[in-house]
Amino acid sequence: MGNPYATKGPSQFWRTAVADLAPEDVSPIPHKKFLIGEEDRIATAGSCFAQHVSRYIEAMPGVRFLQTEASPADQPVFSARYGNIYTVAQLRQLLLEATGQLSLPPLALPRPDGRLVDAFRPTTYTEGFTSVEDVAAARRAHLEAVRRVFADCTVFVFTLGLIEGWTTPDGQFVLPIHPGVTTDDPQASAALFHRYSYEEVKADLEEFLAGLRKINPGARVILTVSPVPLTATYTDEHVLSATVYSKSVLRAVCGSVESSVENVYYFPSYEIISSHFNNGKYYDSNKRTVPEIGVSHVMRVFKAAYFGQTSEPVAPPAKPAAASGVLDQSYAGRIICDEEKYGTNIGF
Repeated sequence: MGNPYATKGPSQFWRTAVADLAPEDVSPIPHKKFLIGEEDRIATAGSCFAQHVSRYIEAMPGVRFLQTEASPADQPVFSARYGNIYTVAQLRQLLLEATGQLSLPPLALPRPDGRLVDAFRPTTYTEGFTSVEDVAAARRAHLEAVRRVFADCTVFVFTLGLIEGWTTPDGQFVLPIHPGVTTDDPQASAALFHRYSYEEVKADLEEFLAGLRKINPGARVILTVSPVPLTATYTDEHVLSATVYSKSVLRAVCGSVESSVENVYYFPSYEIISSHFNNGKYYDSNKRTVPEIGVSHVMRVFKAAYFGQTSEPVAPPAKPAAASGVLDQSYAGRIICDEEKYGTNIGF
């Protein structure tokens, strides 16, 4: 038989695929891929790193970025105004709600300034709401926009972010972040912490995909894992260990689901940013946020894999203009991470 690895190519060997290359030339094109055409409608959702994917796709010429609900300048750019979706459980819940299979209880909580927030979208309206009726009306409109995203997209890109999350006190409904970040209401303190297991994450993802197929049988799904470490862990583990465990679970789920579910594809943004071949230059000084050089590498590989274009570099999207028409110099890629409030609100 001889050496069985003799049938493999350069991309299957560390020396030729990684060690002998300059960091910027490492290109882990996924083995399972497809080409996105001009007729495709691309939708995005996920954790804060998913915002990078959204804004690059939105800026690509000739690409149809599906957006059914506008995002104000102070909000993440996604296909609808759902904000960051950190857990697969939250995504599954959103699909069930948007398709009328689940009804979330009205959960309007008061902020310190007296305005109300929707606990299921606590940071997506910085101005808040004046009444419970306004919260409910905004959510109805939002769910219709979300339903159109799921029904009309031909490609859905979802970035898995966390396995640590919070639920309502009865454990039935998933919250994006702990409501105590935005309100001092007594109901907030009753939220329950939950760390999703591999089995739970996989089951939630498979249920979401099955639900998506019912309303959009032809949709192709690209899964990525966010390379952004946890801001904080609510477990008693060191945050570094909790981060590695979280990302390991998410990456393992993606691999398993990709191999068993039709039209599901994994893209290695996590590997490009977090692997040691780049000598840590794809993280800022806080060793958490991803600078433009790292995002550009990810999107260059993404463009080569799904658009078949490798001849030109990927330029970062233009900075958005402020209301005055002048570029906002405080712009930081329009990346908004609610999770960071877990630390900043208490001095970390």
